[in-house]
Amino acid sequence: MKKAIKYIIFAAIIGISLYNSFYIKALDEVKQGKSDAVFNAKSFASQFISSKTETLPALNTSDFLNDISKDVKKYSEANGNKLGISNDYYFITEGNATVLSIEEEDVVVSLTENNEQHIRIATDFIFGNAIREGAKIANIGDYQNTMDYNNISVELNNIVRETIIPSFLETVKEGYALYFKGAVKVNIKSPNLKELRVIPLILKLNN
Repeated sequence: MKKAIKYIIFAAIIGISLYNSFYIKALDEVKQGKSDAVFNAKSFASQFISSKTETLPALNTSDFLNDISKDVKKYSEANGNKLGISNDYYFITEGNATVLSIEEEDVVVSLTENNEQHIRIATDFIFGNAIREGAKIANIGDYQNTMDYNNISVELNNIVRETIIPSFLETVKEGYALYFKGAVKVNIKSPNLKELRVIPLILKLNN
């Protein structure tokens, strides 16, 4: 009998010790903690902008405008990136240009290779997924939740809006020459190629 009581007491002590050795959290808290520890959208976006935009492959903007105007759908499917079944395709383009006009939401430039070709560099209303999808720097399946994935675009747009554009607008003037690289969105169902906007990743004035 005494042995049995000892075993019961011993088992109870072990059970209490094991119970106290575990820290129990709600499942949502565990998932959120893991997500926070593994991924930081702001750091991800900052690293991309600071270290990868210079070497990011880009289409020549003059060639891009020439080629896409021939068959928007075919060209976009062959050369663009898109998310899911969307009709929006995204591209990274670059080029040298001259500033024609500085408008409220865009700077309109003519391309050096063909001054009849114009494109807009966005300076306001910077939103959407153009940079993330154009550069194809992330795949939705690699993230634990869609919030992490969406936050990449949010943080990329914040950097463009808060860092790249303000310094550009402080110095740019009509007639200035510049180099640009950025992301462009084209909707194949309702393309308006004369009003395409480049979300800038790099803006370098040559004056």
